[in-house]
Amino acid sequence: MKVISETNDGFVISEKDLQLRGTGEFFGTKQHGIPEFKIANLFEDVAMLKQVQGVALEIIDKDPLLESKENVLLKKLVDDKFKSRIEI
Repeated sequence: MKVISETNDGFVISEKDLQLRGTGEFFGTKQHGIPEFKIANLFEDVAMLKQVQGVALEIIDKDPLLESKENVLLKKLVDDKFKSRIEI
């Protein structure tokens, strides 16, 4: 309640909620939400995740279709993992 009374920034509120209640699980009685990351921890690695997000946005800004030579492998990885969910 303290966070809600101090800000109306939804990201700040959701970060605190995530910190307090956790990420949840798909099956069970815990809060539903995103699954646990296999590589990063949302609380401990938030600075690194924001940095990675910045790099990703720079790549997409410069090469939205990942057509440059330097992004060929990245495009293959994205296609292999997310092709069925990507709309162009």
